[in-house]
Amino acid sequence: MPAKNRKDGISAGNNSIVISGNIQGSKVVMENHTTTQSINIAPLFKEIYKQVEANQELSSEGKQDVKQELEEIQTTLEQPNPDETFLARRFRNLKRMAPEITEIAFETLKSPMGGVAEVIKRIAKKATEEAGAK
Repeated sequence: MPAKNRKDGISAGNNSIVISGNIQGSKVVMENHTTTQSINIAPLFKEIYKQVEANQELSSEGKQDVKQELEEIQTTLEQPNPDETFLARRFRNLKRMAPEITEIAFETLKSPMGGVAEVIKRIAKKATEEAGAK
């Protein structure tokens, strides 16, 4: 609920800063005590796993390996301070195994709609290539 300064009529909401009067020569310190917010990325990974299953270029073993890498990436991303070096290694491994899935994963994690767009773009490219081959 906004606090109201009766004298000046200043109104401020949560996380607001109100300074009145002369602050020349003063030191203003601002701290932010926000809590770490977690994002539910499980639905995003569910979509990525679907793309792994639909990938016809990967063998059953390859799909299992890709899923295992993705599980490790998901687990790490769900931690409060994900280890970037660890994630970089996992994504490099994933790219060696399934470059197409890696691109879809990046797009999906950056923007869920971007991941859908990436899948559509790849399907359209394959359809064009197949039509040109006939």
